[in-house]
Amino acid sequence: MKNLKIYFTSDLHGYVYPTDYVNTEAKSIGLLNIINQFKKDENTIIIDCGDTIQGSPFTNYLSNSHFDVHPIAEIMNKGGYDYVTFGNHDFNYGYDYLKKYINNLQGKCLCTNVIDKTNKINILPYDIKTLGNGLKVGVIGFTTDFINLWERAENISDFEITDTLSSIKENFDKIKKDCDIVIGMYHGGFEYDLSSHKQLSTTKENIAYKISKDFDFDILLTGHQHMEIPGEYLHGTYIAQTPHNGSKFLELNLSFEEGKVCDISSTLVPVELNPNKEMYEKFLPLEEDVQKWLDTPVGFLDTPLHPKSHLEMAINGSHLANFINQIELEESGADIACTSFANSIKGFDSNVTVRDIMSTYMYPNTLIILEVTYDILKLALERCASYFDFKDGNICISDLFLKPKVEHYNYDYFSKIYYTFDLNKEVGNRVTSIIYNDKELSSKDSLKLVMNNYRASGAGGYEFYGDCKIVKEIVVEMPEVIINYFRNNSNVVVDKDKYLTVIYKL
Repeated sequence: MKNLKIYFTSDLHGYVYPTDYVNTEAKSIGLLNIINQFKKDENTIIIDCGDTIQGSPFTNYLSNSHFDVHPIAEIMNKGGYDYVTFGNHDFNYGYDYLKKYINNLQGKCLCTNVIDKTNKINILPYDIKTLGNGLKVGVIGFTTDFINLWERAENISDFEITDTLSSIKENFDKIKKDCDIVIGMYHGGFEYDLSSHKQLSTTKENIAYKISKDFDFDILLTGHQHMEIPGEYLHGTYIAQTPHNGSKFLELNLSFEEGKVCDISSTLVPVELNPNKEMYEKFLPLEEDVQKWLDTPVGFLDTPLHPKSHLEMAINGSHLANFINQIELEESGADIACTSFANSIKGFDSNVTVRDIMSTYMYPNTLIILEVTYDILKLALERCASYFDFKDGNICISDLFLKPKVEHYNYDYFSKIYYTFDLNKEVGNRVTSIIYNDKELSSKDSLKLVMNNYRASGAGGYEFYGDCKIVKEIVVEMPEVIINYFRNNSNVVVDKDKYLTVIYKL
C-alpha cells in the first residue's frame, strides 16, 4: 500500500502573523502558525489555492513598500509548499507585486487559464510529482475566469485569462493518462448546494460542481467561497475547502493499493498559537512597522460608529454606512452613493486610527460613477430588498445571501435617496418609493451613482450595472480615500439621516 498526505490552505488573504489586526492580541491564525504544524516527508504534498497575497493590513502596507522578494513567498518556502494557484485577489496590487511572489517560490505555480503574455512569471498548467514511495501524482491548477470581470484592466493587461472549463479540457487528458492520482486545485467554489443539490447560481464564477461531474478528478481542492468543507465525495470526486484568513488548514490522507485509491480521509485542523520562530523573527521589523502604522491617528467623529447585527443594520439603516457614503460622495461629486459591509467589520470609535479604517474597509476597492436610470436603480434596490425573508413568523436574512457562502457584502446601503421596501410584497416587487430631492423618481429620471468597482462590474447579483454608462473612475483605493477624507475633514459630522423605510407585518 502507498500513502499520500496533503496539507492544503486557501484564501489566506495576507494573514501571516498570529493577529487579526483588530487589536494587537495574539490569535490562533495565520501562515506562520500553520507552517509550524506541517510534518512533511517524501510522500507529502503541500498546496495553496490562492487569494494569498492580498486582504490584510500586512499586505496592504507591503503593497506600498519597496521589496524584491515577497515575504509570503519566503514563508511558504520555509513551510515546504509544492504548488500554488492564483486567486482573483492576487491580482489586486498589479503585475510587479504578483511577480515578486510567484517567481520567488520554490514550489510551482499551476494554472491552466492564466497566461502571462510577457513570459516573465513562471506559470505551468500542471505538474506530475513522483513521491518517495513511487506514487505518481498529477496536480492541475485553475482559477475563476470572473477575474476578467472584477479586476482593474491595468492589473491584468499583461495576462490572458481564459475560460476555466475549456482550459481544464485542454489539459486534463494529458495528465490523467500518466498518473496514479489526479488532483485539481481550483480557486473557485460550488454553484449547487452540496446537501440538497439545488442550483444556487447560473454564472461561471463558481463551477466546482460541474467540474466534479465532468472530470474524473480523484481530489478537487477548492477555495474562493471560504466554506468549511472537511472532505466529502461529489460525483465520485473527493472535495474539500478551507475557511479564510488562515484560521484552519486541511490535512488529507490517501491510500493507494492494487492500482486504485482505496481510502481518502481528511479534516480541517484548527491552527495552534505556535508561530515558526525563524520566519517570525525575520519579518518582525516589518510587522512592527505595520502595527505602528495601524495605530496612527487620522481624525475624529462626532459619534462612535459601531456596527450592529447585519439584519438590524439592513432594516433600520446604519450611520456607519452613511459615513462611508458621505466620503464617496465628497470624493466623486455624484448625486447618490451606495456601499456595503464585509461579513465582519470593526467600526469606529470617535478617535479614529488607520487600524479602524483597515479593519472596517479592508478591500482595495476603487470608486466608479455610473449614470443610472430609474429602472436600473429600482432593480438594484429590489436586489437589496431580496435580502430579507421570513422564518417561523420572524424576519430573517434570506438564504440567497447565506448559501453556499455568506454574502452580507452583497446588500447595499444607499444615501441621498429615500426609499421604501414593503416586505409584505413578493420578491422583485418590494420597492414602493424612491425619492430624490423631495421628488418621487420616475422612469424619465437618471442619476449619477457612485459605488465600488466590484459592484460596478455587476458582481453580487447586480448584472444590470454592466449596461450603465461609466461617468468617471477614481483609481484610488478606498482605505486611502477614507484616510484622505480625514486629512481634509479632521472633525467629522456624520450623516445621520435614515434613508430606508422597511414595512413588514409579523
